[in-house]
Amino acid sequence: MGDIDEVKNRTNITDIIGARVTLKKAGRHWKALCPFHSEKTPSFIVSPERQSWKCFGCGKGGSVIDFVMENERVDFVEALTSLAEKAGVKLERRMADTPETKLKEKIIAANHLASEYYQYLLTKHTIGEKAREYLKNRGVTEKTIKSFALGYSANSWDGLLKYLKKKGFDESLLDQAGLIVPSNRGGYDRFRGRVMFTLKDHRGNVVGFSGRLLDPDAKEAKYINTSETLVYSKSNVLYGLDVTKAAIQKEGEAIVMEGEFDVISSFQAGVGNAVAIKGSALTEGHVNLLRRFADRLILSLDSDLAGDAAARRGIEIADRAGLDLRVASMPVGKDPDDAARESPVLFKKALKAAEPIYDYFIASAIKRYDAHDAFGKRKISDELIPVISKIENPIVQGHYVKKLALALDVSEDAIQDGMRKLIRTQRVGKKEEDGGGAEETKKGRGREENLEIYVLAILLQGKTIELYEELKEQLRLTDFTIRPARQIVEHLDHYLADHRIFLIKDFADQLPRELESSFDEAFLWDMADILDDGERLSREWTKALSELKRAHLRRRMHALSKELVGDIPSHREQELQDELRGLTDTLKSLDNPR
Repeated sequence: MGDIDEVKNRTNITDIIGARVTLKKAGRHWKALCPFHSEKTPSFIVSPERQSWKCFGCGKGGSVIDFVMENERVDFVEALTSLAEKAGVKLERRMADTPETKLKEKIIAANHLASEYYQYLLTKHTIGEKAREYLKNRGVTEKTIKSFALGYSANSWDGLLKYLKKKGFDESLLDQAGLIVPSNRGGYDRFRGRVMFTLKDHRGNVVGFSGRLLDPDAKEAKYINTSETLVYSKSNVLYGLDVTKAAIQKEGEAIVMEGEFDVISSFQAGVGNAVAIKGSALTEGHVNLLRRFADRLILSLDSDLAGDAAARRGIEIADRAGLDLRVASMPVGKDPDDAARESPVLFKKALKAAEPIYDYFIASAIKRYDAHDAFGKRKISDELIPVISKIENPIVQGHYVKKLALALDVSEDAIQDGMRKLIRTQRVGKKEEDGGGAEETKKGRGREENLEIYVLAILLQGKTIELYEELKEQLRLTDFTIRPARQIVEHLDHYLADHRIFLIKDFADQLPRELESSFDEAFLWDMADILDDGERLSREWTKALSELKRAHLRRRMHALSKELVGDIPSHREQELQDELRGLTDTLKSLDNPR
C-alpha cells in the first residue's frame, strides 16, 4: 500500500471535515452547509464509506486530501504531510517529484537568494546607505529589518540577474519567478532603486517581493510588486503572516492592514498580530488562511470600507466563514503606520475599541446621510439593506434589522419587507441571466442528463441488486447518454455477474480513476429522506425509470423523423415508419398505463 492510500485509510474523513463544518447525519451520509461557497440549504455531502465528499452547489469534491487542500489553501504535499502526522503515518518517500513542483522549488530557491542579496545590499554594502537612512528616519530598527527580511535593490540594470546567474539560475527561470524583465538586450532587474519587502507564505517560503521607490520625484509607480507566478498570488499571501502567526494564534485575532509599513510600525509598537493585504479587499484565500489561526479579524484599513464594493465582498466572505469582524478607526494620522509611530498608546486603545463591522456600516451611513429626512432614510436603507440581507446568522441578522429600524425610526417589518423585495429582485435577475433555465441544474447539464445521474444515484444507494434487475428489464445500457454514467452501469453489470453480494466500497475500488468523480456525484446525491421510506423509494425508482425511457423514446423518434425528411430508398422509408409507429405506441402506453 502506498503512502497516499495509507493516509486515506487511517484518516476518518468525518472527523477531519467535522472539525471545520457542522455535519448532520443524512441516511448513510453526512450533510452540511458548504464551506467553499455561500448557501442557505445544505448541499455539501460527506460519505464515510467512500471517504469522499462533494458539494452539489459549487461542484467541488474529492478525497480528504482534496478537502484539506481546498480548506487550508495548501498544496498536495503539505495536505498529505499534515494528514499523515495526524494519522501517525510515516511517509516513506517524497511526493514532490512532479515537474511543476520542481519548478516551484527552483523559483522559491531563486527568491530566497534574491532576498539575501537585497538584504546584504541594505545592511552591509555602501550602495544601501541611502535606503538605510530612509528606514532609520521612519523608525525602523535593525532587529525589524532582520525579522521582516527588508532589503534594497540597487539602481542598476542587471545586478541581481548577474548574481543569480552565477548561482546557476537561467534567465528563463528568473523571468518565471518575476525577478527580471526579458528584453532584446537581455533581461534586466525588475526591481531597481527600491526598499524591498520580502513576501513570504505562512510557511516562510519566499514567494515574491514588493519594492518602494526612494526617490519621491521619480515618475515610476511608488510601489511595484511581483506579478502572479507559480508560487505567488496576491489573493493568497498576507504580508507578515510568517512573522506574526504565533501572536495571531495566541491572541485569537488578526489585525488586517493595507501596507507593509503599517505592519512593521505596529510590530515595533508592540502589536505583533498584524498582517497586510494588497488593497482593501479580503479574498477567500486570505480568509481561509486567517481562520486557521484566529476567530476574529480587526480591519484597520486606509480606505472607507462603507463605500468600497471590493472590501464589502471580502467582508461577506469572512462573515460566511463565521469570523467575528470588527473595524478600528485610527485616532491620529491617516493610517496605522502614522498612528503606531505618533501615539502607540492611543493606537493600541483604538484596536481594543474596534467596533463590530455592521455597527460600523450603520454608523458610517448615518454620518453621511440625514436619518431624519425621507431622502436620507432612502439612501441609508439602499446602502445597508443589501449588506444586512447577506448576514448568514439569523440571530445576528435580526439584531441589525432591529438596530437599523431604530436608527431610521421605522418598523422592523419595513426593513424585513425591503430585504424580501431585494431578494425577489435578485432571484428574477438571476433567472433572466440564466435564461430561465430551471431545467439546467447541476453543472449546467440538461434535465435528461441529470435524470440519468439520479437513476444511478438510486441504483447505487438503494438495494442495488434488486434495482438493477428492474433496470435491465426497462432499459438498455445504450440508453444512457452520459458516457461516465453508461460506463459505471457497464462496470456494475460485470461486477454483479461475478458477485452475489454488492459491496459499495469493493465496487468503487474496481472503477477506473476517471470515473470516480461521476461515481461520487451519484453515490453522494442527497436522498436520505427517500431511502428511509421504502414505498416512496419504489415510487421514485419507477417514476425515474419511466421518465428515462420516455426521454430515450423521444430522442429516437426525433432522430427517425429527421431521417425521414431526407432522400432515402422506399424500403428504408418503410422501415423507419414502422419503427416510428412502434415507438409512438410504446410512448403512449407509458403515458397512459392501464
